[in-house]
Amino acid sequence: MRHATGPLLSVDLGARECREEGIDGGLSSFIGGRGVGTKLAHDRIPFDADPLGPDNRLTFATGPLQASQMSYTGRMSLTGLSPLTDGLLSSNAGGFMSRPFTGTGYAAVEVTGASDELVAVHVRDNGVTFEPVPGLAGATVEAVSERMDAEHDLSAEHVACVGPAGENEVRFAAVMTTESRAFGRGGLGAVMGAKGLKAITFDGEATPDVEVPEVAAEVHRDAATSDHIMKRQGTTSVTEFANEVGALPTRYFRELQFEGVEGISGDRVEEKKYKRGTCSQCAFACKLPTRDGESGLETEGPEYETMMSFGSNAGVDDVVDVMQSNELCDQYGLDTISCGDVVAAYLAAND
Repeated sequence: MRHATGPLLSVDLGARECREEGIDGGLSSFIGGRGVGTKLAHDRIPFDADPLGPDNRLTFATGPLQASQMSYTGRMSLTGLSPLTDGLLSSNAGGFMSRPFTGTGYAAVEVTGASDELVAVHVRDNGVTFEPVPGLAGATVEAVSERMDAEHDLSAEHVACVGPAGENEVRFAAVMTTESRAFGRGGLGAVMGAKGLKAITFDGEATPDVEVPEVAAEVHRDAATSDHIMKRQGTTSVTEFANEVGALPTRYFRELQFEGVEGISGDRVEEKKYKRGTCSQCAFACKLPTRDGESGLETEGPEYETMMSFGSNAGVDDVVDVMQSNELCDQYGLDTISCGDVVAAYLAAND
């Protein structure tokens, strides 16, 4: 399994140094990206560390079945102290970054310290480089991805970055990858911003030797041929059900059913969907690339949580309005759940 063999890379932004460490038997018993990240955080982050200070550490890691044929194993974890809660946080993202990350040959990449200027770190299977990027100050997620592609031939799935929200240390800022996929919860984007790290990229061609049973291939085939409603509507397929059973947060949690739910339902999202989308090693393909023909707006999503926070919880019953909010959050690097609920709280306070 990869976690037993791949080394750990530790990157110190302040010293502009990096070192490789072997994964010992104790660490290899903590399976999965969350397990490895949590163990490293427990052992290495001081108890009284400031989440926005240089002693906090961010650990990128994948699970041991990455690069196998097993469905639903291609996600990544990002672990550190949350500036929103001051507690340990492991955030999770889909997309395709797990593939190039695995290609670097590392089981986990840990980032510590803080840079005195805005930097990008490039992790490859043949070395690590630090690149000053003052020109990316205030840049959106899309702008960062475009520069990485133009100057380093690295497409969006190789890039994890922050937008203006992370640089400004908004405590629910997200770390974005593949442009629209987010390590969203808990504000780890603010930690990257506080460290002066605008982007970190991964690129390599190492392939771990992972064996999985034949049943894994059967599960993958079954998922690929399924006609489950989530393939058409993603997680928004539960919006109307949540409303029916009285579990849809409405008007800042003051109500649990929304009279305008039809306007933000999975059916409305499906009408805006223009192609299928998926994540690495997932045959289910529940992602929602959507487009509004009238305005020309294109975005990825929104998923149920965004539909709830910017929709029913804010009293909004128009799917296009929620799509617009979703896209702004993606570009500025904001967690859509927390941001939408802040908007809902403001509206409730001024009601």
